[in-house]
Amino acid sequence: MNLTIAELARAVDKSETYVRQHIHRKHLTVRKDGRNVSVVLDEAVRWARERELPFNLPDRASMTTGATEERTARMTVLMWHAPGAQPRNLFTLIRHRRQDALGPWAGEPEETWSNVDLEHDELRLFSFDASFERCQTLVDQILDSGTLEINGLEIQYALEPIPRRHWAYRDKRPFADASVPSPFERHSAEIIEYWSFTAEPRKYWLKELKSLQDKAPPQLSRLGFRLDSRPDRVGNLMIAAAQDAIACDLAANRNRTLRFHVDAKELLPEAYRATVWASHSGDEVLRREVPVALGQRVIELASDVDHIGFAIFRTADGQCVDWMEGYLTMEVSIRLELESGPNLHLRDPRSHFTHSVNPSGSISTINVQADQDSAKLDKGIRRLWLDRRVYERENTARQEGNFVRFRPAEFKQAVQHFTRLLRQDADQTVPIYLADPYFMVKLKREDIKRLYLDIFAASSGGPLRILCAKEANVDTRTWWSSLPNQLTSHVSIRVFLEQTLHDPGFHDRYLITPKREIVITHSFTGWHKHGVTFSSHPYGVYRAEAESLWEMDIGAKTTDFFVQEIA
Repeated sequence: MNLTIAELARAVDKSETYVRQHIHRKHLTVRKDGRNVSVVLDEAVRWARERELPFNLPDRASMTTGATEERTARMTVLMWHAPGAQPRNLFTLIRHRRQDALGPWAGEPEETWSNVDLEHDELRLFSFDASFERCQTLVDQILDSGTLEINGLEIQYALEPIPRRHWAYRDKRPFADASVPSPFERHSAEIIEYWSFTAEPRKYWLKELKSLQDKAPPQLSRLGFRLDSRPDRVGNLMIAAAQDAIACDLAANRNRTLRFHVDAKELLPEAYRATVWASHSGDEVLRREVPVALGQRVIELASDVDHIGFAIFRTADGQCVDWMEGYLTMEVSIRLELESGPNLHLRDPRSHFTHSVNPSGSISTINVQADQDSAKLDKGIRRLWLDRRVYERENTARQEGNFVRFRPAEFKQAVQHFTRLLRQDADQTVPIYLADPYFMVKLKREDIKRLYLDIFAASSGGPLRILCAKEANVDTRTWWSSLPNQLTSHVSIRVFLEQTLHDPGFHDRYLITPKREIVITHSFTGWHKHGVTFSSHPYGVYRAEAESLWEMDIGAKTTDFFVQEIA
């Protein structure tokens, strides 16, 4: 439905001059038919809402707006019901969109609450399909009373009365840093969010995620929001409006082209503008303004691409109403030959045997080969880009002190770095744990013996507990017993072997200080040949393992390990 300038002026209680000024400034998109100018009802409502103008439809319009403005919604409520306590809201999401955008197969919403079984004693998930007006009524009830009744349960809410408005866009990049991605597959969303600052539900949710090893029940996907990765939103109520007046998509073809597709029920000329971009190995190879017209547009590329995206803006006010980004998987060129028979032998291009598998059924000889990439320039650029990323990330990690790598020729530098780590945290009564399965093997190099002496000296400020997984030989015991007590009095060494075969009980190498947990890639005896990398982690996993091993009784046969202490 279209409104004349006069009708729109009466609807917002403004003069026609006021409306024409906004049209001239392109705040309003209009239709022209000869000398007649009109405004589509959806556009008029948007314009009035953004300027917080009252909008009272003329009588003629109010009789015909039902199908145009009717929106359907789904309301989902995740509830926490602790024993003996009132049910609490963990998260509520209302998603709504135009009824006619769902297609002719969509029936009338049932307007009844359904219970999604989460197989959990304290968590329940409810879903409610209704008109958006009905859901708005429930939101008003929640804001007025702080409660919502569902199937006889009165759920408590603690919401701030003033909502925060923001936008949620489509982002298909893994590990993207977008705050809240759009809950709609094909559309971005305008968000109205009521926040809760009550700490108790958030603490419960974090504790629950930890007990589930950070994996929420799969049925929680019905919630429509990744609450497991956004615990800051616990207790909130969110309303997401799909920007479904226009639907756009972007896809990459194998012939170095992009396909930009636009779909809309009604699309005014120049109502939107679009920017499309693409990059390869961090370099932007395309950024182009393209017309937004129904159908699809093919965009030629001059390079391979591994990252594409687009943004759609409303011409009237410049608002970005849709944004999509995604990474593309780079194809790897490989050739495998599968021979017929009960066993399949996989060989590389030089006919070297790589693997053998036994399929469930018979098969003929076939060739499996990925697409050949003839773009030598793009391949070379990508290889150099990957090399640069390795260098930059390693350099950043070095500056932050949590990742240091030494080559085989850098043995002295590795020793200096390691003893410096020990000295930094050795002046405390909390034990330092050092795990190296081959710590007590025969020492063939004098510089390894000097390294052990440096370790004992650097850690003399507090207890040093060494875990190894090989029994000490005579040579090592003799060397060990000859050391002065002043150098080794703070050191304890235990060997952890499997109970049955006396094989090594563990294989990892790590250093645990009161402040750090550092994984070591190679035993001390292998630093000359292989080099070594030290990587710090915040998790405390190896700390727990070291303490657990050390708590085992020496000589006990009740566990899976045989523990021996070297005096």
